[in-house]
Amino acid sequence: MTAFPFRHSLTHALLAIAGLALGATPASAAAPSWGAIAARPGGYGYAFNQSSRAAAERVARAQCEGAAERSTRCEVRVYFDRSCAALATGNFGEWGTAVGPDRKAAGQAAVSQCDGHLPTEPCKLAVSVCSLP
Repeated sequence: MTAFPFRHSLTHALLAIAGLALGATPASAAAPSWGAIAARPGGYGYAFNQSSRAAAERVARAQCEGAAERSTRCEVRVYFDRSCAALATGNFGEWGTAVGPDRKAAGQAAVSQCDGHLPTEPCKLAVSVCSLP
């Protein structure tokens, strides 16, 4: 089943809001510590403690695609800096992502977002990862 097209835009909007809620640290105060989670139907890859967003996305995508068929393309579902993120998936292709101050908060929010798309089947946490200084 194909992911709903609004999820990608919604994810980025939620990431922007989450970044504001977490409070941005001035660039001079802490070195970046980027992470990302990429996914495809039936698999995912992740990265943490990378020096840039691009590096984190590249590592996550490569890990995800490494175990996939050549025709399967992984998409970055969420990226984060000095925080935690999670990916939850359901039985019918639905998914949810979230950023939070710790693994538990990110995981609970991702499962909740995923469950909101198809409430008849509970979603499960696929991965949560942190990239903290």
